[in-house]
Parts: sequence; C-alpha cells; structure tokens
Amino acid sequence: MGARIAVCVAIVTVMSSLPVTTQGAAPAGELPEFPNLVLTALDGDQQVSMASFRGRPVLVSFWASWCGPCRIELPELQKLHDELAGRGFVLVTVNVDNTPQAARRFLEVTRLAIPVYRASHVDLVKLGVRSIPTNILVDPEGRAVRLYEGYSPAVPSAIRELVRGMLDGPGA
Repeated sequence: MGARIAVCVAIVTVMSSLPVTTQGAAPAGELPEFPNLVLTALDGDQQVSMASFRGRPVLVSFWASWCGPCRIELPELQKLHDELAGRGFVLVTVNVDNTPQAARRFLEVTRLAIPVYRASHVDLVKLGVRSIPTNILVDPEGRAVRLYEGYSPAVPSAIRELVRGMLDGPGA
C-alpha cells in the first residue's frame, strides 16, 4: 500500500501549470501548446514524442491498474480509439503504476489493446497530474484544449463529440 501512496503523492502536484480549460473552449490564441513529452512504450522498446502526433487530435490519458475509476473508463476509451483511430484520432494512455508489469497484467486480464506508454516522474511533475484518471485533449495544432480530472461516465461521450468536431471541422 505504501508504494501506491507514494505514486499518488508523486502525481499530486499543480495542474494549474498546464492552463487548459475544463469548461468552454478558450480562443485558439490563448490555448497553451502541450509539452513535447517523450514517452516510452510499455514494453520499453520504442519511444514516441508528442510532436509526432501533430495534425491529429490526441487524447492523453493517465491511469493506473489499481485505480477503480480507471478500470471503468479504459474500456470506454478503447471503444473511442477503435471508432476514431481510422479517421486520425490518437489515444495515448500513460500508465503511472510503480512497475510496467502491473500494467501488463491488467491489460492481459482485461484484454484491452490500447496504446500504453510510460512517462518519467519528472514529466509527470511538470504536467502537474494530480489525480487519476486524468485526460487531456490536445487539438491537431498541439494545444491542450480540455482537461478532465477524475472519472465521470459522461467524459468519453464528451471527448467523442469534441474529437469528431476536430475531425469534421474546418480544415479537416
């Protein structure tokens, strides 16, 4: 239990450092650029940078295998990914368990096939992720447009609607 508390304490920081909006969208010129994180695939073999997803809407979702709300939300994010990936949507899930093995076991048991990455502790602190699940929607220009902290059954539908708007909107 102590290790889980340590992880929680490690990710409980100041999300205000990433000035995204949870309500109405801010004008495009006021939206912050999402940091160009370099994430490592769960298997440790590949790395990906957030900049490589430019031109596509990206949902960055922070989760842990021991997080009850994450266990409910991740299958919904899998459906969202399956539905919209062919249109350009990118789902980037970032596991914050103490070890990648815990995430692997969870994925095997749940039979989820979502893209899972790991971030450095330093990057988690820089982002200020203070609760899980936390979802950050990034627009095709690389700006953080929405922040969803905690779980709500309405979140996957809200994200779906926003992503469809990005995919179908002007310049799409």
